[in-house]
Amino acid sequence: MADKSRYQSILALLNKQQFAEAYAPMKALVSDFPEQAEYWHLMSVILLALGQAAGAIECAEKALNLAENVPDYALQLASALAKGLQLSKAKTLANKVVDMPAKTAFHWDKLGTLFSAMSEHKKALKMYQQAVAMAPQRSDFLFNLATALRSNGDLKAAEQAYDQVININPTDYEAYNNRSHLRKQSPDNNHIDTLKALLTKRFDDWRDEVKICFALAKECEDIADYDASFAYLQRGCNLRRQHSNYNVDSELQAIDHIINTFSQQVIAASNSVSTTSEPIFILGLPRTGTTLVERIVGHHSQVVSAGELNHFSVNMIELVKDFARQQQPPIALDKLSLISNSIHIDFTQLAENYVRTVRPLIGDSQHFIDKLPLNYLYIGLIMMAFPNAKIIHLTREPMDACYAIYKTLFKDAYPFSYDFDDLARYYAAYQKLMAHWHQVLPGKILDVSYERLVENQAAESRKIMQYCQLAWQEQCLNFHENSQASTTASAAQIRQPIYNSSVEKWRHYQVQLQPLRELLRRQGVVC
Repeated sequence: MADKSRYQSILALLNKQQFAEAYAPMKALVSDFPEQAEYWHLMSVILLALGQAAGAIECAEKALNLAENVPDYALQLASALAKGLQLSKAKTLANKVVDMPAKTAFHWDKLGTLFSAMSEHKKALKMYQQAVAMAPQRSDFLFNLATALRSNGDLKAAEQAYDQVININPTDYEAYNNRSHLRKQSPDNNHIDTLKALLTKRFDDWRDEVKICFALAKECEDIADYDASFAYLQRGCNLRRQHSNYNVDSELQAIDHIINTFSQQVIAASNSVSTTSEPIFILGLPRTGTTLVERIVGHHSQVVSAGELNHFSVNMIELVKDFARQQQPPIALDKLSLISNSIHIDFTQLAENYVRTVRPLIGDSQHFIDKLPLNYLYIGLIMMAFPNAKIIHLTREPMDACYAIYKTLFKDAYPFSYDFDDLARYYAAYQKLMAHWHQVLPGKILDVSYERLVENQAAESRKIMQYCQLAWQEQCLNFHENSQASTTASAAQIRQPIYNSSVEKWRHYQVQLQPLRELLRRQGVVC
């Protein structure tokens, strides 16, 4: 049959992750055969991969209407709803899938990924455990289980699970890197020889070599072999940067445009009538202590942490797009025009939309934490939407901050991290932006020094609580007892009491980092 041939051609494209190429033929197929649930399902998969959540939801609903109680179709709809920030509907549907009969290990694994995306990490762990129980030799299911164990704080079990992943699939190089970061390695208990042996082989994908380099850098640093550690780190960073088309100038231009757009007068002219003091935004550059402060504040009985959310920017961008479409003629948005037009949206609506989409994550808690570090870009917009919001900004000594960023292999974000020049220029622009926010929003932002916090946890924690207008609770000092899951790069460290061994760690690499220090100083950074 002609439609079957077309269907197989589309599947071949999807197997190669060629979603854009699959879009047109799939659209034609569902138009010709609108009664086929599977075709609507695949159309939803394609649209979701292309970032079109609304269209993905519509197509997934059609598939499920044509064929009820099919776990694949229900899971796809729930995933699309979650991507579209319709979390209440997504959770309800996901829980229905849990009760559906005839689920495979794939369905359990998919449920785990879905619940994890909705910050239901304990439930996600149970789903992954079911998947592995049904298919114990599937290394990808085991990998997801290991990651869930790490997020939920069971680091010993996570290491055992990563060991199993590697035994089954010795080419899962991300598992090696994740395993290296679960604990501090010791001279008599590490994976350095194994990792070195891997580097002598030829990698089919440069990304895999990067992962092993970062794993070796971490383990060598743990055993105080600093020269070897930095050599592996620099090799990994250079390789990552060579394969990136990132241009730091574009980001610096955007930061300058933010500064020029958000004057004190513009922010004061906000039309928001929101009076809520629920949100507490904890932000700053990555690896500067944002997760530590999140755990301290989140251990208060009146606060729940919603994690690293993109909800504010997603809701803001949707409103800017609506505004741009309504203009005559409609405004074509790029990065700079998005910034320019963001000041014209309905900020009361932004506040309402943001809280509504976050509500399924936070319940009826009096306060909630949004800990997306990059929210420092949106401080002006945040205050225009939420005049009573609390903003906690983490600072760290520049060399320690930049070294900590440089040695972290981020999945997608922070592409300035892998090159000294990019890092120095971006850091200086970030400092300039934060100085601007303090100037136009005097007294609104609390700066918290990572160094002072680890030196005097009690005093600094009290200052934070006072700023947040929260009554002091002694339990906040025992943040490491907070059982809430964490998916950040600090997921292992936050399970320990506070420590100061990361202060001035960069000095182990003074010679290697001297070029970075000089670049920072040329940018006007005091370090």
